[in-house]
Amino acid sequence: IQQGDLAFAVGRALGSVQQKTTQPLLSCVLLEADKNTLRVTGTDLDVTTSVVVPCTVKTPGRAAVLAKHFFEVIRKMPKGAVSIAASNAECKVQYGDGKGWSRFPVQIADEFPRVPELKGNLRMTLAGDALARLVDRSAYASSDEPARPQLNGVYVHGNDKQVAFVATNGHLLARSTRRGDYGDLSKDGVIVPSRVLGSVSKFAQEATSPVELHIADGRNHIGFATQVGEFSVQVFARLIEGQYPNYEQVIPKDNPRTLTVSRTDLIEAVDIVASHADTNTMQIRFSLRGGKFAVSSATADFGAGEQGVEAEYQGEDMEIGYNAKYLLQILKSIPTERITLKLKTALSAGVIEPLGALPQGDEEMLCLIMPLRLPDAVG
Repeated sequence: IQQGDLAFAVGRALGSVQQKTTQPLLSCVLLEADKNTLRVTGTDLDVTTSVVVPCTVKTPGRAAVLAKHFFEVIRKMPKGAVSIAASNAECKVQYGDGKGWSRFPVQIADEFPRVPELKGNLRMTLAGDALARLVDRSAYASSDEPARPQLNGVYVHGNDKQVAFVATNGHLLARSTRRGDYGDLSKDGVIVPSRVLGSVSKFAQEATSPVELHIADGRNHIGFATQVGEFSVQVFARLIEGQYPNYEQVIPKDNPRTLTVSRTDLIEAVDIVASHADTNTMQIRFSLRGGKFAVSSATADFGAGEQGVEAEYQGEDMEIGYNAKYLLQILKSIPTERITLKLKTALSAGVIEPLGALPQGDEEMLCLIMPLRLPDAVG
């Protein structure tokens, strides 16, 4: 097998491996050679990644090796063919036309968790780059609070007109959609763990075939499968159970004040001014007065800063506070140069959208951000 192929497979499977666990096998990847392929699998029982790469097999066999250590050694080996020989005691890798070798201790391969199968009548197919965009424009808004597990994932639902990826942590919300017939997914949808979609997004960007999504009939597992060149990549995951909040109820429909601004100019201003913000709240202030727009922040510990930003504003004067971290996440997810921020009051949610169509005409996105209370806010 080629060193680069082996490193690719182990590196992708490593993403599903637990680094700290009381079960030694869950720190391993499983190597399975059969016919003319090598399958490399990593799992933490909730998420499983399996990569199949071409190779020449003299004798079929299996070995479970410590994932991180194996990957670190393999990726340092010179490019070219390597050979793998496994026994009950060790796994030996030779490289450089025999000039070097490495031996790795092994665990009992037969006790490695069984690889799930892609089964289920609910199926959906997306182009790899489209799936990656849908994930990247939504997953960042999910929560990591264990008290609300439904918010730890991305809500994926669809109909005969579009598919939507939605995430929220209660402070911000992101929705990314793509037009098409996704009626099999249904309005009820599923909640996919954000960390799973993070892994899926990486290989989806490299995919050379559409990504197939399979949802188990019991709606408790999901599988993703695609090709990356000659490599077959599959990810299986346990879905998050429970009802996702009715997010559409919190999206304002009547925000009359509109701020139109350069996205890059606003990112620069927020990033600089946030250096003076409180490290816990990350609060910054938007001042919209007399047709001028300024971003500012002031704290006793870190001083103060203000930057004016050229913008178009329609509405009455107002001041409103935001968490700079959340705002930057939203702004960096939008691909257009200019954005609009639709406002109502200093205490109500603001809606941020790209100005004009996205580069992909069949895709749309919407972001919502909750304000932070300013003690002396106007408007």
